[in-house]
Amino acid sequence: MAAMKSGAALQRMLPATAGPRLAWECKRLWRKTGRAARAGAVALAAALLAQWHTTGMHERELALRQQLAAATRVATQPQAPIPTAADGLSAFYAYLPAHDAIPAQLQTLVDIAGKHKVPLAKAEYKAQSEPRAGFMHYQVTLPVKAGYASVQAFMLEALQAMPTLTLDSVAFKRERADSGETEARIQFVLLVRKAEDAR
Repeated sequence: MAAMKSGAALQRMLPATAGPRLAWECKRLWRKTGRAARAGAVALAAALLAQWHTTGMHERELALRQQLAAATRVATQPQAPIPTAADGLSAFYAYLPAHDAIPAQLQTLVDIAGKHKVPLAKAEYKAQSEPRAGFMHYQVTLPVKAGYASVQAFMLEALQAMPTLTLDSVAFKRERADSGETEARIQFVLLVRKAEDAR
């Protein structure tokens, strides 16, 4: 409402011919000024335009310099060699435990079983060599009898503690539904490097 009143008041203050009148006054003043003043006004406008253009060009130059410096830094950094399939295979073999480490790996398995109260009464071991590879499978079969939670905790910790150990299969059997113990047949596969003389 106040905006409407102030607009109406402004219209009352200014005559209806204010626009054309203002244009006529500007033309009159322009004619009244001398050539030197007109040339000065044009020169001032040109100088302001040139200053604006120069500032824009300077900012553009700074941005380009920063981009060039960043590109130079990237270009001067040493490039990492592209890994090949042979590099990946070498890294895989280096990751595997040595053949001589099998007793220590099996002892780790026994220690983890003891920690979770899973008795290892007997175990079956079977080595399987890969004919054209530098590693072998060492199959470990463990028949155990313990609580289900203990057997599960033993398997999980063994797999976490021994990165090259895999769970091949597991079978559970319970004689009675109310029995607290479970019979399980766990089959692990341990990957190890081949013995040096076997290569």
